Amino acid sequence: MIAEERHTETEEIRIETDVLVIGGGFTGVKAAAEIADLGYKVTLAEKDANVGTLREPRSLLGLDEEAYRGLQDTVYQVNKGGKVEVMTGTGLAGVEGVSGDFSVKLSAGDAVTERKFGSIVVANDFVASPLNGKYNLELSDTVLSQKQLEILLADNKAQLKDKTIAFLVGLGQEGNPVVMERVFQSVLAVQDQGCAVYVYTGDLKVAGDGLDRLYKEGRDQGASYFKLMEIPEVSPDGQQITFHDPVLRRDVEVTPDLVVVEEEILADEANAELAEMLRIDLGGAGFLQSDNVHFFPVRSNREGIFLAGASRDVQSLSIALADAGNVALEVANFLGDGTKIVPTDKAVVDPRKCVICLTCYRCCPHGAIYWEDNRAVISPVACQGCGICASECPQDAIQIGAFKDDAIKTQIGEALADPDGNPRIVAFCCENSAFEAGQMAEEFKMQLPAGFRKIKVPCAGKVDLDYIMTALADGADGVLVMACHTGNCKSERGNIYAGWRVEDAHRMMEEAGFDKSRLVFATIAANMGSEFVRIVTDMEKNINK
Repeated sequence: MIAEERHTETEEIRIETDVLVIGGGFTGVKAAAEIADLGYKVTLAEKDANVGTLREPRSLLGLDEEAYRGLQDTVYQVNKGGKVEVMTGTGLAGVEGVSGDFSVKLSAGDAVTERKFGSIVVANDFVASPLNGKYNLELSDTVLSQKQLEILLADNKAQLKDKTIAFLVGLGQEGNPVVMERVFQSVLAVQDQGCAVYVYTGDLKVAGDGLDRLYKEGRDQGASYFKLMEIPEVSPDGQQITFHDPVLRRDVEVTPDLVVVEEEILADEANAELAEMLRIDLGGAGFLQSDNVHFFPVRSNREGIFLAGASRDVQSLSIALADAGNVALEVANFLGDGTKIVPTDKAVVDPRKCVICLTCYRCCPHGAIYWEDNRAVISPVACQGCGICASECPQDAIQIGAFKDDAIKTQIGEALADPDGNPRIVAFCCENSAFEAGQMAEEFKMQLPAGFRKIKVPCAGKVDLDYIMTALADGADGVLVMACHTGNCKSERGNIYAGWRVEDAHRMMEEAGFDKSRLVFATIAANMGSEFVRIVTDMEKNINK
């Protein structure tokens, strides 16, 4: 077993403590204010001319009176200046450096300034696009988008008095709690103006705080909801809506004064470019956070870069504002007082072996590698010690702390040193998942094969092809490479790299005439002790056939 005392030598280094917040919406303003309150110098960059514009009334923001007033005060304080430097009409032009030492270019028109930041927060808003086309409608005075209705409620709600209003939602797209919250809030707002309300919907998605209550409140005040399997017939001017009611067994017609069409919530178009410049992974639907449990709520795949609100996912304003608080805590935890104690041997490049092939730079999932004096350098602040770079390096020029190649090969030799007649099985176990599952199996006295030995690695991505071949050459009857499940790997892609190397080894074994079933790749979670035993036992049974 590899020793638990992994890093003995440390050094103290200085990092930048200024913080850049990108995005001047409610979330960005709130995040900037909270970070500044913790004593850090904050720059808030917004591409538009204003930050924190409060156009919507409180009732449509989903905030109570206290939260609404607090948000108003925060926006006022940030715009007044002082703790937060506000740069409007400003975009990101380029980012270099590593965590704790980012060199950022900010562009405002033709002017470009370069600044140093220790941490970066992205807090872009989402984009709402009306789905009138899905309903074969053109926006007009009688056919409004959800946003247009909200503006009308904010600017001239008396114009809606005593009208009949129909909402079309959840039929042009899969239902969404954020979309439904806006509809429910609007239903209550127009009911305050004496409006009769009809809602034509598919599935009502109410998986959000208070949504079921809002829905019932609107129903109790007279709103009629029709659950349909398909889009109803709507006249081009929206003045007549027809659908077939299976209970009444006849067509039902409604003649509303206004039709309100749902909107699709999309990621900011700037996200793809931002992700490329910041070297962070682009998640599903163009949002900036990948679907990895270790990144929730506000982390990215790079240390020091955090994501808040609609930059990372579709979410309500109340959740986005909670993100702002989480981001402030994460930034403070990362920056501290500007000093960090880091291990000297977390990941070390041998300059005599490095040929600057860029393999490590391309494969590092944490953006921890840069170039200095014509050699690769790994930032001990940004590096998370997964070891993917070390195993991908064609020159074996990188070594990882207590998981050096020689130490692991010694472990392999020790695991296979005592032939006792039982099949000898070696498992390379990710310390975050498989190793913990193996420990669980042992603690609960689950029956493991007598010839089984496990070897801990920092991540399955550290399992070198050479380790696998060494184990087989030294007499292993079976070899297991055990990684995290997809979406549960701390290094995001360690399980992917491990799977690729097993595939390479399978190809080599087949070419050499060996049974490739002696090498198995498996994914597992830390709490799956019984599954761990099953995987190992299945391999022993296969060997004994």
